[in-house]
Amino acid sequence: MAVSHYLEALDYQRKANQALAIFSGKNPHVQNMSVGGVTTSINPDNETALNMERLYWIKQLVEEVRGFIQQVYLPDVIAIGALYKDWLSYGAGVTNYLAVPDMVLDSASTKFDLPGGTIMGGDLSTVKQFTSFNDPYFRDNIEEEISRSWYKGDWSRHPYDEETVPDYSEFDSEGKYTWLKAPRFQGKPMQVGPLAQLMVGYATGHEMTVKNVDSALARVSAVAGVKVGPEVLHSTPGRHLARAVRASMLADLALKHWQHLVDNIATGDLEIFVPPTFPKGEQRGFSMHEAPRGALSHWIVINDGKIKNYQCVVPSTWNAGPRDKQDQAGPYEASLIDNPIADAERPLEVLRTIHSFDPCIACAVHTVDPEGRVIHKVKVV
Repeated sequence: MAVSHYLEALDYQRKANQALAIFSGKNPHVQNMSVGGVTTSINPDNETALNMERLYWIKQLVEEVRGFIQQVYLPDVIAIGALYKDWLSYGAGVTNYLAVPDMVLDSASTKFDLPGGTIMGGDLSTVKQFTSFNDPYFRDNIEEEISRSWYKGDWSRHPYDEETVPDYSEFDSEGKYTWLKAPRFQGKPMQVGPLAQLMVGYATGHEMTVKNVDSALARVSAVAGVKVGPEVLHSTPGRHLARAVRASMLADLALKHWQHLVDNIATGDLEIFVPPTFPKGEQRGFSMHEAPRGALSHWIVINDGKIKNYQCVVPSTWNAGPRDKQDQAGPYEASLIDNPIADAERPLEVLRTIHSFDPCIACAVHTVDPEGRVIHKVKVV
């Protein structure tokens, strides 16, 4: 049954990509982004623009995907998680969580359908929310360090002040051993992703999150034959369950925001672009967003309208990043400590736990010449 559903999922993944393509072209690197807005024109009466026919096609595709998520994917994850209930006590690792607010509802970026914030040490009572896309609590507390990373130097800096100068050496488990930097929030490693998003939402009493999490846990309890609470989400199966619950919530919210878009078009608002202005002197800014694997932030320093520095702090860097000077492990490494392994020659349990994070480290891929020669340089004009 699971294999059959996996093959079905490939078709529904195509439908999701098709809906996105109508809006913005190729996935995942969308083609319609522009500073100040998007390039996808809206005209209900033009066949070459985003019109009502295409909008209702998108709605149909999203409804089909939502049906599969809620009727197949989520029940499968609940059933498998309950059958392997012994693993609900393994794979927690770092239980500091970071999520950013998402599904914005106002132009000031202060109202959201999904909350963001931090939780420390797995204690839901420690939750502290981010209130806007320009929240100083988020902006001022992020640093990355490179004591274990293949970059020149040994520093810990805010993204505005970072540099990325490759300096490859041989793998050294007690020294530098990765291209990933080590992001920290108030000096602590943080887990990001669907589990962090649900934990923050649950801790803040977010109605939609609480309802969906409680429903999923009740179904897990029924199949497992033992009552479980939110604490079991700190685990390998918990991350899978969080991803499925999050997907179900986002499918509902996608249709809600589709309706917002259609209602806005009905008022005659077809604007897609606000011309940007670039003040003289140095300007600093950042953006944050919940990408599929967790909190993503971009940081830019502009001087007289030209990019002076640009850094990204990406989800898999938070989760897959190395140890730091204090020997604090990142979420990947920490999640493997004390996990049982049946066969050391075939450590499938390691893969299962790492896969629960949905790894993607494309942002950490580098091509270097062992002789130290420059292969290619990209120049910002």
